[in-house]
Amino acid sequence: MNWRLVIGALASLITVSSLACGGKAESGDDGEDDAPTSVDLSWAAPNPDAPVPGDRARVLVIEETLNAPADGDPDWAALKGKATVLEFWATWCAPCVDVIPHLNELAGALPADDIRFVSITDEAEEVVTPFLESTPISGLVGLDLDRSVFRDYGVLAIPTTFLVDREGVIQGVTHARHLSREHLLDLIAGRRPDVPEIEDIDGMLELKALDELTARVDGGHVVVRGSRGELLMLFAPTEKAEYAMSRSPDEVRMVAADPALILRVAYGVRPGRFVMEAELPDQKYDVAVMTGGRPELVEPMFRQIVSAGLGIEAAWEERVVDAYVIVQKGEPKLKPLPDSARYGYSASPDSLGATDLDGLADQVARLLERPTLNETGITGRYEILLKFDAPEPEAIFRAIEDILGLAVVEERRPIEMLVVGERAAGEPG
Repeated sequence: MNWRLVIGALASLITVSSLACGGKAESGDDGEDDAPTSVDLSWAAPNPDAPVPGDRARVLVIEETLNAPADGDPDWAALKGKATVLEFWATWCAPCVDVIPHLNELAGALPADDIRFVSITDEAEEVVTPFLESTPISGLVGLDLDRSVFRDYGVLAIPTTFLVDREGVIQGVTHARHLSREHLLDLIAGRRPDVPEIEDIDGMLELKALDELTARVDGGHVVVRGSRGELLMLFAPTEKAEYAMSRSPDEVRMVAADPALILRVAYGVRPGRFVMEAELPDQKYDVAVMTGGRPELVEPMFRQIVSAGLGIEAAWEERVVDAYVIVQKGEPKLKPLPDSARYGYSASPDSLGATDLDGLADQVARLLERPTLNETGITGRYEILLKFDAPEPEAIFRAIEDILGLAVVEERRPIEMLVVGERAAGEPG
């Protein structure tokens, strides 16, 4: 990659990005126009008092609970005598959703009298409840609406799993995908499980200490810092294996993310809507965008550093492409959900779930990597859960026809696609 071109591309960001400091204006200006938003972002700062293995677990103050057992909501007094797997997650977090079946399998393989599974999200009930209809979670689901539990436990990136023993002492902080039945039997027995410890996301990003307003490459890192030395943007190749992501109103941080995932997040690309006219690097990256209280700058800054870091140009264009189209075929076999139901989606190699037909189309596109349209004319919320032998068109379409009474046809259609091409050569270096 021509890093001089990358630096040149980032130069245009420096003026815009300097607005992200959020400090009081100088030269007599009271700075009211550029003041940070009034959103409480205190939860997005690292908690120096966050518990670590060997500490007692913090008090659980959860606003709402779902799947609550008969003995009530969780607190460590109620849980005393039981080991606990405390999972921080969200419906939008792909790694969180991917590990749910594994956690469910572990919950089913262990005695409920000895261990409890508690999953904590900061999302509202109208988001989580329909999600659980298509992707059930064993154990209790807690809604941390004010993020106080996230803050108390110092969780900035998800998924994150705390292992708490019968006495309420933390015996591990890890990723749930590393857990085995044997690890949890150790936890139940009062032994510290031999699991890899999760890293703090700041340490995972390995931020460089640069002082002046600059865009430079330092050991393969592309870094943009403000005049006070504060990090504005980072795009860096990494050898880390553990994926993590955190989001707040004014920042995005990704660790060990592949280029396609970074592009999907940066541009909000619906499944199957890429046209790749450039070869993406076979490399994972750490990415950070910090705007210091200016959420309106997150999207343009994120897209520009991704474009510069990957050496690509990305733009939305209407293209005529091969697409799948879901249509009616006879009488549909759809089971309505209550009017209060909201969106909930899931996709795996042998199943997909949705609560509306647009969501069904997106999950088909996600599995088959081709644009998929809903042209049934059917609106509303429905219970949609399909099982199939393999993530292949024939198997998925047969499930749609057999279970839902709908059909899928293949057609050429004009569709808005994100076209990703090589960055133009010849920029000044």
